[in-house]
Amino acid sequence: FSPQSPAVGARGAGSSVVAIIGAEDEDFENDIEPNPDDQNSLFQSLELVRQHPAYLMAFLQHVVLQFDSCPVLCYLHVDMLRRMNPKEGKKQFLEFCHMFLDKAGLLRVPVPHQVQFELDRTRPELLSDDVQRRYLQEIQAFQEPEISRQLEDFRSKRLMGMTPGEQELTELESYRTRDHGIREAKEKQLAEVLLARLEEMHLSHPCPSASSAIFGAIVTYMKYLGVKTKLGDGKKSKSNFFRKKISGSKKADELQAKSRKGFSLPGAALWGRDAHS
Repeated sequence: FSPQSPAVGARGAGSSVVAIIGAEDEDFENDIEPNPDDQNSLFQSLELVRQHPAYLMAFLQHVVLQFDSCPVLCYLHVDMLRRMNPKEGKKQFLEFCHMFLDKAGLLRVPVPHQVQFELDRTRPELLSDDVQRRYLQEIQAFQEPEISRQLEDFRSKRLMGMTPGEQELTELESYRTRDHGIREAKEKQLAEVLLARLEEMHLSHPCPSASSAIFGAIVTYMKYLGVKTKLGDGKKSKSNFFRKKISGSKKADELQAKSRKGFSLPGAALWGRDAHS
């Protein structure tokens, strides 16, 4: 995960070769046999976790089982929007608003008061690119306290063996290769396994609309990271996620409440015991 460092303190031509090889060997050993504390440090911030699909999937599974997943999903989708070209970003911003910001949005999140005030009186498509980017940044920052709490819970539960995907993460952490491209491919393959497991839970959820919104948001972001899914055409699944609308405020409120409960399955807290039984 860490780039190799140049040798420090190499002296003379012969000793330089020895020192450089020694440094590479040391980095390689660290790469194939990571310290558990180092691996848990990935979960210090979402900015670190999101760069590693398998770790992100393990964290997302934990969140949808234990917490309101809307803040972390909102944060990730803002990250995706901010990296799009202006034309595509403008289009997806409207759909982002429908899902995360509208009063009837299934994954509605709390936002800064001033941002909500402006969105209530200004149609999203009329916002300038600069204002749109500023709002996205403020909305993303507003989710960080809850996400930090969820990450802290994940770290503590992982030390007790109570988090999902531990078998896959252990497999990844013991995977031996010098090729970072191969390692990234392995991580995406394990993320695909975890995503498929989450899909099984989604299909058995008692409230399909709520779980579809959550699962669709996860699939969309994992596709963005390059993780393969088994949901058919990517554009179709993305469209279904963003554009599903609910009529009636009461029904919308009920579905929002259910989406905040996540995938409440029996024995969800016992991942280390049940995940592969």
